Amino acid sequence: MDIIIAGAGGVGFRLAKTLCLKHNVTVLDKNEDALSRLQESIDILAIVGNIENPKTYELLVDKESDLFIAVTDSDETNIISTLIAEETINVKEKIIRLRNDFFAKSTIGEKLGITSSVFPFTWTAKSVESLLEFPKANNVKSFQDFSQKLISVRVEMAIPTEEINSSFVKVVGIERDKNFFIPSDYETLQKDDLIYLIGNTKNIKEICSKLNPQMPTDIKNIVIFGADLLGVEIAKLLANYDNVSIKLIEKNLKKCEDASEILQENVAVINSKYGEHQLFKEENLENADMLISSTNNDEQNIIKCLEAKEFGIKKVVAVNNDLEHYGLMHKLDIVAVRGPKTNAYYSILEKINSSTIVSHRQYCGGKGLLLLRKILNDSVLLESIIKPYKKENAGVFIIKGDKIQDFNEPKKVEVDDIIVVFGKYEDEEELKKWINSL
Repeated sequence: MDIIIAGAGGVGFRLAKTLCLKHNVTVLDKNEDALSRLQESIDILAIVGNIENPKTYELLVDKESDLFIAVTDSDETNIISTLIAEETINVKEKIIRLRNDFFAKSTIGEKLGITSSVFPFTWTAKSVESLLEFPKANNVKSFQDFSQKLISVRVEMAIPTEEINSSFVKVVGIERDKNFFIPSDYETLQKDDLIYLIGNTKNIKEICSKLNPQMPTDIKNIVIFGADLLGVEIAKLLANYDNVSIKLIEKNLKKCEDASEILQENVAVINSKYGEHQLFKEENLENADMLISSTNNDEQNIIKCLEAKEFGIKKVVAVNNDLEHYGLMHKLDIVAVRGPKTNAYYSILEKINSSTIVSHRQYCGGKGLLLLRKILNDSVLLESIIKPYKKENAGVFIIKGDKIQDFNEPKKVEVDDIIVVFGKYEDEEELKKWINSL
């Protein structure tokens, strides 16, 4: 594909480096240094200029492009650049990154001809919110096509996977000593493994309670560090739950005032320096069931989580802004939630890699790959017997309603069945080739 990326910041930079391996990529930005760094390491076309100025697009007027992606930190800039792209260049699809979820409810996307929008701040906040329903879990992913969840949980004991696997729950991934793999049917889980389960809510909750009894069963008292947009968004979502008490800690007085105005009496906003160790005792933070550090600084988030663990808080959550710190967070038994930039990066990649028949998701910090294909009324698969994919490092299942069946022998499928493949991201091409060829 021919892809244009407006913005060479953190998200645009990472997208360009990934997408240029398989596509022709053009990057627009007024920052010459950022574009020079990109060109030094990868093969792209760089255009220096203000992406809010139509003149920047003059070199692209006579070229046909498959995809335009606007990923600066400014909603206004992304909207204007997308509007200019709509008017001045020939582009088939457009993806836009937005901070304000107001646009999700408005008709602006339709007016701009936007194919897809990503709302990374909202989605990061919802990832944290899901931990209230699954307090034992490290991460929770939901799906549009079926009710089962994909959940990760830290294992506190050795146990064979055959004691967990059933028609309602399957172990579909293990991260052990920084290595990710798809387990065999007879794998034994080890203490400190981070495992990935797919299944229905009731059964997964029961298994998580068994695997990790150390984590709280209910989360009622919550502490959030950082009152930037993300911290406030998280507090706003969690405040909707009954019997939940939230304290939002911020050192910047102006941010405290702004947060108090938005959150009103639903959240206690406390102005304090992060470095004050005595804060945990002074504000009774040590009795929290969960602490969330939501700043845009990973080192700061790690420090606050370690400090919280010293005071006996079991559930500590750090927003992960840079993938370099993802492994360290896991090693320190800190729940790592994708930060907005990481969320935007993966969400856009997943949209680009998905097709009309196959959806593409990544998990375990990008090490794991999930592909799914739903059987529709007009599917040619209804008339044939499908042969399974039988290779190591892949798990293939068929979801039928609330049950998950192993796909280890030729089968006929029915309408609304869903074929799901779990594998290592490095095997992406082979896995996609199989599921697309069905």
